Order: sequence, then C-alpha cells, then structure tokens
Amino acid sequence: MKRNDRLVAIHRLLDSDPVSLQIVAYLTRNTEAADTAQGIAEWWIRAEHCATARALRALLDHGVVRSMSVPNATSVYAFTRDPSLRKSLAEYVQALGDRVDTPVR
Repeated sequence: MKRNDRLVAIHRLLDSDPVSLQIVAYLTRNTEAADTAQGIAEWWIRAEHCATARALRALLDHGVVRSMSVPNATSVYAFTRDPSLRKSLAEYVQALGDRVDTPVR
C-alpha cells in the first residue's frame, strides 16, 4: 500500500472510530507510553475494554501501534516507531482540535 493510501485509510479509521482516535491522541501526546489493552481502556481513555481491544487491533493492522508480548502472555501496545507517521498523526489530531477531547463513554 502506498504511503498516501495508508494515511487515507488511517484517517478514515480515526474519523469513524472515536476509541481509535482517543488512543492515537493519547499517543501523540505521550509518544513513549505503552500498556495493555486493559490499562489503555482504564487509564488512558476510560473506555470499555472490548471497544479498546477492537480499536487496538485495527490500529495494529494499520501500523499505528505495535504490540509486544510480555512474559504472562499479555500484549503491551505502543506507538509506531515510524517518525514520519508519528508526525502525520500528530498533525492530524491537532487539526481535529476539540473533537479529540470528546469523552469516549
């Protein structure tokens, strides 16, 4: 997939899924953060665990987050290491302004 096509697909995801948008917004402000789906749901965005897990799978499929396994067979999620994607996402989230601050619940 071309880079521009990839960004369009990511923007569509963020426009259609407020949980994905909240996760990406958090990561653009806390670029080194990493946590489990449960931790992200409870501490980062205060959303339901199932919705958070679905959003993380979609973000993982789009290369926005990466997943690391930890010893107890849980996955920990973190922001992509791709600096140009990080920059593009930060600009996109910033352009959305107040829409990002809308509570997920």
